[in-house]
Amino acid sequence: MRVYWVPNAISILRGLASIPVVLLLAPDTAIFALSLFTLAALTDAIDGPLARRLRATSALGAFLDPLADKVLVLGTLGGLLMRGEVDPLPVGLILLRETAITGVRAFAASRGVTVRSNVFGKAKAGLQGTAVGGQIVALAWPALALGRASDALLWAAALVTVTTGVQVIQRVAAALGTTSSAVR
Repeated sequence: MRVYWVPNAISILRGLASIPVVLLLAPDTAIFALSLFTLAALTDAIDGPLARRLRATSALGAFLDPLADKVLVLGTLGGLLMRGEVDPLPVGLILLRETAITGVRAFAASRGVTVRSNVFGKAKAGLQGTAVGGQIVALAWPALALGRASDALLWAAALVTVTTGVQVIQRVAAALGTTSSAVR
Protein backbone atom coordinates (compact mmCIF):
# COMPACT_ATOMS: atom_id res chain seq x y z
CA MET A 1 0.00 0.00 0.00
CA ARG A 2 1.41 3.38 -1.04
CA VAL A 3 1.05 6.30 1.32
CA TYR A 4 0.96 9.22 -1.10
CA TRP A 5 -0.61 11.48 1.51
CA VAL A 6 2.33 11.31 3.98
CA PRO A 7 4.47 14.12 2.44
CA ASN A 8 1.49 16.49 2.41
CA ALA A 9 0.60 15.50 5.97
CA ILE A 10 4.15 16.35 7.05
CA SER A 11 3.85 19.79 5.44
CA ILE A 12 0.49 20.41 7.10
CA LEU A 13 1.82 19.37 10.50
CA ARG A 14 4.80 21.70 10.04
CA GLY A 15 2.48 24.64 9.54
CA LEU A 16 0.21 23.62 12.40
CA ALA A 17 3.22 23.34 14.72
CA SER A 18 3.30 27.14 14.80
CA ILE A 19 0.29 27.12 17.15
CA PRO A 20 1.91 25.27 20.07
CA VAL A 21 5.22 27.01 19.37
CA VAL A 22 3.54 30.40 19.83
CA LEU A 23 1.71 29.19 22.93
CA LEU A 24 5.04 28.10 24.43
CA LEU A 25 6.80 31.44 23.82
CA ALA A 26 7.43 32.42 27.42
CA PRO A 27 10.73 32.40 29.32
CA ASP A 28 9.73 29.33 31.36
CA THR A 29 8.60 27.29 28.34
CA ALA A 30 10.73 28.69 25.52
CA ILE A 31 12.96 25.60 25.53
CA PHE A 32 9.89 23.57 24.53
CA ALA A 33 9.00 26.16 21.89
CA LEU A 34 12.55 25.94 20.54
CA SER A 35 12.48 22.14 20.47
CA LEU A 36 9.15 22.02 18.67
CA PHE A 37 10.12 24.82 16.25
CA THR A 38 13.39 23.06 15.41
CA LEU A 39 11.70 19.70 14.92
CA ALA A 40 9.02 21.25 12.71
CA ALA A 41 11.59 23.21 10.67
CA LEU A 42 13.64 20.07 10.10
CA THR A 43 10.65 18.31 8.53
CA ASP A 44 11.16 20.61 5.53
CA ALA A 45 14.07 18.36 4.59
CA ILE A 46 11.81 15.31 4.65
CA ASP A 47 8.55 16.02 2.82
CA GLY A 48 9.94 16.92 -0.62
CA PRO A 49 12.42 14.04 -0.91
CA LEU A 50 9.81 11.64 0.45
CA ALA A 51 7.26 12.81 -2.12
CA ARG A 52 9.81 12.26 -4.90
CA ARG A 53 10.75 8.83 -3.54
CA LEU A 54 7.10 7.79 -3.35
CA ARG A 55 6.45 9.37 -6.75
CA ALA A 56 3.78 11.39 -4.99
CA THR A 57 4.73 14.89 -6.11
CA SER A 58 1.73 17.06 -6.84
CA ALA A 59 0.61 20.63 -7.34
CA LEU A 60 -0.94 20.45 -3.88
CA GLY A 61 2.37 19.39 -2.35
CA ALA A 62 4.23 22.13 -4.23
CA PHE A 63 1.76 24.61 -2.74
CA LEU A 64 1.68 23.18 0.81
CA ASP A 65 5.44 22.85 1.34
CA PRO A 66 6.39 26.55 1.06
CA LEU A 67 3.11 27.59 2.69
CA ALA A 68 3.94 25.47 5.75
CA ASP A 69 7.37 27.11 5.96
CA LYS A 70 5.80 30.57 5.83
CA VAL A 71 3.17 29.73 8.44
CA LEU A 72 5.77 28.31 10.83
CA VAL A 73 8.19 31.23 10.47
CA LEU A 74 5.65 34.05 10.29
CA GLY A 75 3.46 32.55 13.01
CA THR A 76 6.41 32.25 15.36
CA LEU A 77 7.64 35.75 14.52
CA GLY A 78 4.11 37.03 15.17
CA GLY A 79 4.13 35.37 18.58
CA LEU A 80 7.52 36.87 19.38
CA LEU A 81 6.31 40.26 18.16
CA MET A 82 3.23 40.11 20.38
CA ARG A 83 5.51 39.43 23.36
CA GLY A 84 7.69 42.42 22.43
CA GLU A 85 10.69 40.17 21.83
CA VAL A 86 11.51 41.27 18.26
CA ASP A 87 11.84 44.49 16.31
CA PRO A 88 8.70 44.96 14.18
CA LEU A 89 10.58 46.35 11.16
CA PRO A 90 12.46 43.19 10.06
CA VAL A 91 9.36 41.13 10.85
CA GLY A 92 7.30 43.51 8.69
CA LEU A 93 9.81 43.26 5.84
CA ILE A 94 9.69 39.47 5.96
CA LEU A 95 5.88 39.47 6.10
CA LEU A 96 5.62 41.95 3.23
CA ARG A 97 8.00 39.97 1.03
CA GLU A 98 6.39 36.62 1.73
CA THR A 99 2.90 37.99 1.08
CA ALA A 100 3.95 39.79 -2.09
CA ILE A 101 5.83 36.82 -3.51
CA THR A 102 2.91 34.51 -2.79
CA GLY A 103 0.78 36.87 -4.89
CA VAL A 104 3.41 37.08 -7.62
CA ARG A 105 3.66 33.28 -7.76
CA ALA A 106 -0.13 32.99 -7.99
CA PHE A 107 -0.24 35.58 -10.77
CA ALA A 108 2.55 33.81 -12.64
CA ALA A 109 0.77 30.47 -12.24
CA SER A 110 -2.39 31.99 -13.73
CA ARG A 111 -0.28 32.83 -16.79
CA GLY A 112 1.18 29.32 -16.98
CA VAL A 113 4.52 30.22 -15.40
CA THR A 114 5.86 28.07 -12.57
CA VAL A 115 8.35 29.68 -10.22
CA ARG A 116 10.62 26.97 -8.87
CA SER A 117 12.66 27.45 -5.74
CA ASN A 118 16.38 27.82 -6.17
CA VAL A 119 19.45 27.76 -3.95
CA PHE A 120 18.87 31.38 -2.88
CA GLY A 121 15.32 30.65 -1.78
CA LYS A 122 16.49 27.63 0.17
CA ALA A 123 19.24 29.71 1.81
CA LYS A 124 16.64 32.36 2.66
CA ALA A 125 14.43 29.77 4.32
CA GLY A 126 17.37 28.39 6.28
CA LEU A 127 18.43 31.83 7.43
CA GLN A 128 14.88 32.70 8.46
CA GLY A 129 14.62 29.50 10.49
CA THR A 130 17.98 30.13 12.13
CA ALA A 131 17.03 33.72 12.95
CA VAL A 132 13.71 32.68 14.49
CA GLY A 133 15.45 29.93 16.44
CA GLY A 134 18.00 32.48 17.64
CA GLN A 135 15.19 34.71 18.90
CA ILE A 136 13.71 31.79 20.84
CA VAL A 137 17.13 30.93 22.29
CA ALA A 138 17.51 34.54 23.46
CA LEU A 139 14.09 34.29 25.11
CA ALA A 140 14.85 30.92 26.73
CA TRP A 141 18.25 31.89 28.11
CA PRO A 142 18.37 35.65 28.71
CA ALA A 143 21.51 35.26 30.84
CA LEU A 144 23.44 34.38 27.68
CA ALA A 145 22.88 37.95 26.46
CA LEU A 146 22.28 36.84 22.87
CA GLY A 147 19.69 39.51 22.17
CA ARG A 148 21.88 41.68 19.95
CA ALA A 149 23.28 38.72 18.03
CA SER A 150 19.81 37.25 17.46
CA ASP A 151 18.52 40.68 16.40
CA ALA A 152 21.39 41.02 13.90
CA LEU A 153 20.57 37.58 12.55
CA LEU A 154 16.91 38.55 12.16
CA TRP A 155 17.93 41.69 10.25
CA ALA A 156 20.20 39.61 8.02
CA ALA A 157 17.29 37.25 7.34
CA ALA A 158 15.04 40.20 6.50
CA LEU A 159 17.58 41.65 4.05
CA VAL A 160 18.15 38.30 2.34
CA THR A 161 14.39 37.76 2.26
CA VAL A 162 13.80 41.08 0.50
CA THR A 163 16.70 40.46 -1.90
CA THR A 164 15.39 37.04 -2.92
CA GLY A 165 11.94 38.57 -3.34
CA VAL A 166 13.33 41.04 -5.86
CA GLN A 167 15.04 38.15 -7.66
CA VAL A 168 11.76 36.21 -7.89
CA ILE A 169 9.98 39.25 -9.32
CA GLN A 170 12.76 39.66 -11.90
CA ARG A 171 12.53 35.97 -12.86
CA VAL A 172 8.76 36.16 -13.23
CA ALA A 173 8.95 39.37 -15.27
CA ALA A 174 11.52 37.78 -17.58
CA ALA A 175 9.44 34.62 -17.97
CA LEU A 176 6.26 36.55 -18.70
CA GLY A 177 8.14 38.40 -21.41
CA THR A 178 8.96 35.08 -23.10
CA THR A 179 7.06 31.93 -23.98
CA SER A 180 8.77 29.96 -21.25
CA SER A 181 6.44 27.96 -19.00
CA ALA A 182 8.88 27.57 -16.12
CA VAL A 183 11.16 29.95 -14.31
CA ARG A 184 14.36 28.45 -13.05
